[in-house]
Amino acid sequence: LRQYACHDCHRIEGVVGPKSYAGPALVDWSRRKYIAGAAANTHENLVRFLRDPQAISPGTLMPDLQVAEAHANDMATYLMQLE
Repeated sequence: LRQYACHDCHRIEGVVGPKSYAGPALVDWSRRKYIAGAAANTHENLVRFLRDPQAISPGTLMPDLQVAEAHANDMATYLMQLE
């Protein structure tokens, strides 16, 4: 999450960073129903969103950070365990 500077825009449990949040806090992730209001909140959809946000939610402000598949999988695993 630090490598892709996610904490620059989001508050993330367990990740220290600046307090200039442009995006929503990534807390209680496992309780969310949708990703970007567009797709069911599943591990697979989250990996897809992290790798290609526009494909899941056209017009989203989430940038395409060129997240490697292995990294997206690790990120999704971490976020999905946040209650």
